[in-house]
Amino acid sequence: MQVVGLNFWLRSFPKDGAPGNFTTLAVSSLLFGLIFFFMLVVYIIVARPSLAYLRCACGWRILFLIGLADAVNSYMAIYAASHTPEVLQALFTSLVPVYAAGFTKWILEDMRKYWNVWILTSFFLIVSGVVVASAYHFAHGFGGDSKGKAWWSLIFFFSVPPTVLMNIWQNLYMIQFTYDPSPEESHFFPPQPRRPRRGSMMFSGSVKKNGEEEFNADGNDGDAAFSPCETKHAPESSNGERHRFGEIEIPSTHSMQGTDTVVKLVMLACGTTIQFVLIMLTLPMDAIPWWGGSKSVHDAWTNFDEGIRFVFHSSKNSLYCMVYTLGFLFTYIGSAYLNQYSVTLCSMIGQLSSPFTALILIIVPKWNLEKGYTPWYLSLLAIVFLCVGSFIYTLWEEKTDEEKRCGERRLKEKLMLEMQHSALSTRLRSNSTFIFTTEEQ
Repeated sequence: MQVVGLNFWLRSFPKDGAPGNFTTLAVSSLLFGLIFFFMLVVYIIVARPSLAYLRCACGWRILFLIGLADAVNSYMAIYAASHTPEVLQALFTSLVPVYAAGFTKWILEDMRKYWNVWILTSFFLIVSGVVVASAYHFAHGFGGDSKGKAWWSLIFFFSVPPTVLMNIWQNLYMIQFTYDPSPEESHFFPPQPRRPRRGSMMFSGSVKKNGEEEFNADGNDGDAAFSPCETKHAPESSNGERHRFGEIEIPSTHSMQGTDTVVKLVMLACGTTIQFVLIMLTLPMDAIPWWGGSKSVHDAWTNFDEGIRFVFHSSKNSLYCMVYTLGFLFTYIGSAYLNQYSVTLCSMIGQLSSPFTALILIIVPKWNLEKGYTPWYLSLLAIVFLCVGSFIYTLWEEKTDEEKRCGERRLKEKLMLEMQHSALSTRLRSNSTFIFTTEEQ
């Protein structure tokens, strides 16, 4: 949907007028932010969810990284795509699942082993599907206006990893801030031995190195049973809002998280808004001679202003804009849900867009604005390869689901503990500053 809409949208701009590349990029980013922000406001009014977790600075850091990765990918890809042979575009895009698996191991600390028959077979089918989908362009070589544009191809190559990083950071944000309603967060933290009441002692059945029996008393020698879900201060209150460390209150893990829907809406609204702001900061780059279509920075702004006017004064241009925007909205929403399950699987399913688009263009020939496209039987074969490859990977995901969940629990423990330590340190610093100021007076 977005591929067809983008092709018509770019061609609806005057060839000697406003730069269509930057206008489509900026307008679509603005619309994404406005639509998701409107959805967030409506949900807040209707459901009244808690937004206390937005006070966590680490959450805003992840949101900025999401918007930055999205902006870098969009800006580089939309400028480089028109100068990069489609064969190379397909080959570079086929590396997305490989990037996803690597970044999952590194950033999300996935402990599963990817070197096995399931993964190798799945990746082989995915790459084969992408190659088959590009067979027509392989047969016709690298001719055309894109011949010899090695630098543009290199730029397109470097535009691929940021989109994977955006998906990874979306997954990390949802792991860290999506609240699990299971009692006392036992879903995320392994059960710990129950501690006896104060004054009583319990033999642990284990002996320390010095031969002394290990005693557990509430609040004393319980370090061996300590886990990130437990804190050295008093336990959480019944409403789950605060812990108390001496006279200092720090937020509980419950108050530092939100519901599944509000976390996704905040992530999408803030991420796309940050993307729009960063893209607008790159407007002067359109004046670079070999990069954009403007002669100067002032000319770039003038062309952008004319492009905005053309979008809202041309009915066809506005229609193509909405088709492209709606297509990408569905992509954003679908990716958010798939990323929560598996970033690699989301990347694999994303590979289906090319052969499906080819089949649609064969069914509706007037939508095909290019002179040639992959034959229908090759597109169908590519879809089969991609679907089977994604299905095999899904089976492996289900087979290793328990190991994956254990890894997510460990990661969530680590993130929650870091947030609590950060909140405690902030309260201690502010409390120390207040005491120091009071003593001086």
